[in-house]
Amino acid sequence: MKIEKTKATRLGNTVVFVVILVAFWIQAFLAIPKLSATSDEAVHLAAGYSYWKTHDFRLNPEHPPLAKLIASLPLLWVRPRLDLSHSDWKTPDEYGFGVNFLYGNDADRLLFWSRAAMVILASIGLIVTFLWARDLFGTHAGLFASGMYAFCPNVLAHGMLVTTDVPLAAFTTLALYLFWKGGGSRSWPMDAATGIALGAAMASKFSGAFIPLLILVFCLARDGRSAIRRLFVIGLMSLIVIEGTYFFAVHPMSYFRNIALVNANHIAGYPMYLFGRFNRGGWWYYFLAAFLVKASLPSLLMLIFAAVHLVTERFVARWGEIILLATIGAYFVLISAAADQLGVRYLLPIFPLIFVWTSRAVPWVLSMRGGAIVVSAILAWQMWSAVRAFPNYIPFFNEIAGGAASGPALLDDSNVDWGQGVKQAAGYVQAHHLENVHLYTFSPLDNPPYYGLPPNIPLPQITDRLVKVKPEPGIYIISAHHVARLKGMSSAWQTYMPVDRIGESLLVYRF
Repeated sequence: MKIEKTKATRLGNTVVFVVILVAFWIQAFLAIPKLSATSDEAVHLAAGYSYWKTHDFRLNPEHPPLAKLIASLPLLWVRPRLDLSHSDWKTPDEYGFGVNFLYGNDADRLLFWSRAAMVILASIGLIVTFLWARDLFGTHAGLFASGMYAFCPNVLAHGMLVTTDVPLAAFTTLALYLFWKGGGSRSWPMDAATGIALGAAMASKFSGAFIPLLILVFCLARDGRSAIRRLFVIGLMSLIVIEGTYFFAVHPMSYFRNIALVNANHIAGYPMYLFGRFNRGGWWYYFLAAFLVKASLPSLLMLIFAAVHLVTERFVARWGEIILLATIGAYFVLISAAADQLGVRYLLPIFPLIFVWTSRAVPWVLSMRGGAIVVSAILAWQMWSAVRAFPNYIPFFNEIAGGAASGPALLDDSNVDWGQGVKQAAGYVQAHHLENVHLYTFSPLDNPPYYGLPPNIPLPQITDRLVKVKPEPGIYIISAHHVARLKGMSSAWQTYMPVDRIGESLLVYRF
């Protein structure tokens, strides 16, 4: 009887996990066709496809290849046109080439299949989040952590995009989990698996290059003399993976030389924006502030519960929690010190780690009277946050911050808009039979005419047409990012009120 009950419990837990995983897929796959390309996707997709077809890595060297290779893998069957005779390839101009590649083909089809690949990749992060939380704190904690991941608006926002942030998060979590898991066994296959995952993280985004330093410290502190052998196996496998993502076609030092290209295309002295203020030097607390307004309230509440539990009960699983907390803290410091202050997306690698660590409070809360109701309510709240945001996850802000409507008053750039709403704007204009429409969407890389809209107002005309004088009569659809900055340039924009919102990322004005 006991054995049958155990089997039934395991089967029930498996069913619950599968439901969580499928719910993540449903949200992402239903959102994909509703959103146009974000600012970096055209470049990453064209670069990845060119790597497969040419083994030439001239495009987008400021990011390593792996995430782009995974995203563009389905295109080997779609077979889009790749024009290598274009001057943008010879220059190379990655932005011009990327835009011509995406919109010179069926952009929606390319985006669907490449984003589908990214959703599957993001699922690795969900699975590992479940496994690590389960192994540390029990099955209920694992299911809770995976549920928090599956319904996290920030993970959903970027987990479906052809970008590097969620791939880094997934592979970093996998590498740290395998490293922790192999601590007791001292098995070289586990070390090799750790090295493969570590190499994948490093080959997804250059900020992943700091993870080996953490593993070095953890390994020396935990494993003593055996650390040297373990580190050799881990390091060797990670280097093989990195070289493999370059098809062994470039010098091994190319990866490390290209790290210097990170942020090389960003504008020097660009004024950063936080809570209605501009500062060319930014703020040391920018990412902390961004996290507090962009993370869901259930996530923040669980951080409080877990912190209280840590104070009262100390470590439940000492080394696992040390690895989690040290990585979260170190990554926060690294990003705050080195990253441009453009979006909470740079913090995405810590989100799965937070979900794992905070799940330590789940058994504690469940042990209390009414604890099951509390845990269920928190998870339901997280689910509601995602459902309410669908499909506009990028401009999500939590309730204390005022929701998406208050976003432009707090943050800009990819926190509020990244170009994903152009397709929705086309539907809005058509549905409302609007004429005399003027657009100022997020980026020059956006392509409104592809969706039947007029082109953006030329950048040299923005000041004369929108700032120096009151805009001429007409309908103006403007990115929330630009609205935040227009308000900083002109007091008149403090008084202009939008008549509608499109996808929470574009504001509609009537003049």
